[in-house]
Amino acid sequence: MSTLVRRSIATIVGLTFFFPYASIANENQANTLVHIPHSTKGYQIDGDLTDPVWLDAKSIAVNTVTSPLNNTPSPVDTQAKLVDTGEHILIAFIAKHPNPQEIIATYGERDSRWSDDIVGIKLDTLNNRRTTYTFLVNAFGIQHDEIYNEITGNANDLWDGIWDSYGKITNDGFQVEMAIPYSIMNFEESDNVKQWPFELVRVHADQTRLRISNIELDRNNACWLCQYPQATGFENARAGSNLQLTPALVASYDEQRDIYDTDSDWDSDSDIEPSLDVRWGIDRQTLLNATINPDFSTVEADAAQLSVNNKFSLFFQEKRPFFLENNNFFETPTNLVYTRNIADPDYGVKLTGTNQAHSYGIFVSHDTETNFILSGNLSARIASLNEESHSSAVRYLYDIDQNKTIGLIATNRTSDDYHNSVFGIDGRYRFTDTDRINVQWMFSDTEYPEALFQDFCDSDCEPPSEPCSFGNCNYNEQVLRSKKDDSFDDAAYLISYLHESEDWIIDAERQYFGEDFRADLGFINRIDYVDDRFYIRRKFFQDDEKAMIPTYGVNAAFSIQHNDNDELISRENQLGFSLDGPLRSYLELTYVDATKVGLRLDDTNLAIDENTERFNERQWVLYAESRLNREFYASFYGVLGDKIDYDNNRLGDYIELETNVTWYPKPNTEVDATHTFSELEAENKNVYTANIMDLRLRYYFDVHSSLKLSLVYEDIDYNPDNNPFSFYSEQVNTLSTQLIYSYKLNPQTVFFLGYSDNSFEDDFVGNLKQQQRTLFTKISYAWR
Repeated sequence: MSTLVRRSIATIVGLTFFFPYASIANENQANTLVHIPHSTKGYQIDGDLTDPVWLDAKSIAVNTVTSPLNNTPSPVDTQAKLVDTGEHILIAFIAKHPNPQEIIATYGERDSRWSDDIVGIKLDTLNNRRTTYTFLVNAFGIQHDEIYNEITGNANDLWDGIWDSYGKITNDGFQVEMAIPYSIMNFEESDNVKQWPFELVRVHADQTRLRISNIELDRNNACWLCQYPQATGFENARAGSNLQLTPALVASYDEQRDIYDTDSDWDSDSDIEPSLDVRWGIDRQTLLNATINPDFSTVEADAAQLSVNNKFSLFFQEKRPFFLENNNFFETPTNLVYTRNIADPDYGVKLTGTNQAHSYGIFVSHDTETNFILSGNLSARIASLNEESHSSAVRYLYDIDQNKTIGLIATNRTSDDYHNSVFGIDGRYRFTDTDRINVQWMFSDTEYPEALFQDFCDSDCEPPSEPCSFGNCNYNEQVLRSKKDDSFDDAAYLISYLHESEDWIIDAERQYFGEDFRADLGFINRIDYVDDRFYIRRKFFQDDEKAMIPTYGVNAAFSIQHNDNDELISRENQLGFSLDGPLRSYLELTYVDATKVGLRLDDTNLAIDENTERFNERQWVLYAESRLNREFYASFYGVLGDKIDYDNNRLGDYIELETNVTWYPKPNTEVDATHTFSELEAENKNVYTANIMDLRLRYYFDVHSSLKLSLVYEDIDYNPDNNPFSFYSEQVNTLSTQLIYSYKLNPQTVFFLGYSDNSFEDDFVGNLKQQQRTLFTKISYAWR
């Protein structure tokens, strides 16, 4: 790291501590107290607001449009009611609609109906203006919840709390009831009056989607959370039972066969596995999670992703409850904790907590496998060690004040002859309402097994006696990155500046990853890499609810990447235009002009200059989406232009089209079809053509139970006459199917009964042939 960079980081961190800033726009509003009454009267969460408890509730109007209009009166009337019962905060919404038959609402999976008419609350129970719980429901009571982190700007919508809701459509709109238990939120438990910043929200899916609030929000203050008034009361708030046990039983019957052997019989295996999840709220600010022998195989299939002509690892979202609970405690500006790397844990323990300005998280797990991303600057591949490992992470965050935060993180993965340890320090400084700086510095120490590099050799791992020409080399970047005799270490850092105001967004960032830096518990796809980026966007608003295009904007971006030796890897310029249009539509068009290097000509040498060719990619990128009406949603993504053919190190003509159509013939029936087409041509001949069809059929018997069928078909055709440096089967087809009946009383009390199979075809197998099939069932129950 250069002396200049060290001085820059020291200066910024120093300013974080010593340069004060305490201004809050809408300060009077932020200090406003709204008393929430306490009631012990009876109620049921059934959408009927005649229960006695609502007679004691506080009524609040939700009547200000905050986006895309600027604090204008709402065209629809919404009333909210709030009351505290000691164990729950109860919230009801009476949402008027001029044409109830046009309300956009359907049944669906949790967290899947964000484009519907929805209502809910955002609540900061720690009162630190840094983290909010969001609870939203659509007109049928389908739940959406997330935890928003003001420091990282990330919203974790994969978090699932256990709470109750019910919604129904009425003659003049819809109304919902929500009962949110205090036990799923962190707060300081005492007999004192509590003050929790909050906002009530309705998203009205009219011709333009309107965000409607109970307050006005200053667009020139990027921290909306800092402007929320405070709900006060909750003296009787108690978590109730603070221990939850979730035993589960998973049974499966699996058959597999060798499809290349025509005489191969099916090999079968059956298994019954018990497991246990424990959630213990030691107090309202400290949570202990533990899991024993968890089974994560029964989640819905991941969405299909195009992997052809891609030299880097694909990102998949975490879906497993143990890792999702309070995972925002482990977030940093750089993704150092990517728990999908932990493939098959047999136990895990996690402790998270807060104490006034302090928050912390600790987790430890034991994995029966050891997988991690082995990164480079031109490619990344998954490394797998045939041994068990321990993974752990420790995160600490201290809020110096509302505008300055400093944090520490440490991660570790270790097995018999392997370890990777990372330590990092980060800080955030918001020095005006619209401007903030994030910094992070990291250091890693790593040791690989002596023979790990052999897993990445194409055949013979002996180093060639002379430079290895492109396409004829057994070596590759991962061989060189993993062939280490002893332990090794290196550093990484991030510096970013963000300006967010009503009219402008300016984002500047530098990331540096040293050539020997590794973060094996995280998702770091590149090392030996310096990434400088600058983005600017000008936004335009029309404060007229009848405007056909209420918002639009233009943007420009520039980025440049080098390796640690200052050798150019890529340089990219972008110009873009976007708009929000009628029928709840959004369109974005971008022109990209980029200079990029291809693969190394000599794979035994990590140099870039004089060891790669540079190519100029020019592309048009279009994205558009629209919720046409209650029955149809459609989106389109397209890329047209030049693209490097990485397998053959040349520039080609590229087209990629992805179309999604979702049809709701009835509110409880969904047909979701996505088709991806990709084609690359070089030297006026086809290189490959890829098609992926992802079809999901879902029928919802009610809010809790459903039947789902998914089919994912991939068809890749290669032209062997135009792939001179690569060997591929001329045709590769795969088909994956999954049929699941599910009953979910809540995220942890579930019953699954399912079937899945996988089929494969290439030049050697012939026709599509089934190679694996599984029957499985799972039952779990959350005891509270």
